[in-house]
Amino acid sequence: MYNQIQTHLQSSPRAWLVTGAAGFIGSNLTEALLKLNQKVVGLDNFSTGYQHNLDQVKALVTPEQWLNFSFIEGDIRNLPDCRRACDGIDCSVFLVWL
Repeated sequence: MYNQIQTHLQSSPRAWLVTGAAGFIGSNLTEALLKLNQKVVGLDNFSTGYQHNLDQVKALVTPEQWLNFSFIEGDIRNLPDCRRACDGIDCSVFLVWL
């Protein structure tokens, strides 16, 4: 089943929003999506995430895949940040720690 999903995503790229992209889970999800040649917008306010997680993702994907990543330093509690992050997005994954 997982292989089928990977094949489907590679043949039909989408634009994904990953909130918490600089956190452990978010950065791993971002890496996996980029390796499947998906476009990813990451949103994070660095309250629990770290820039070094994003730097590791950059080191683990190809330069071409990294070009499919854009990052917004912002907060999901801020409506303008959310609107900007959601522009052109097909799918979203919200990782929230309270």
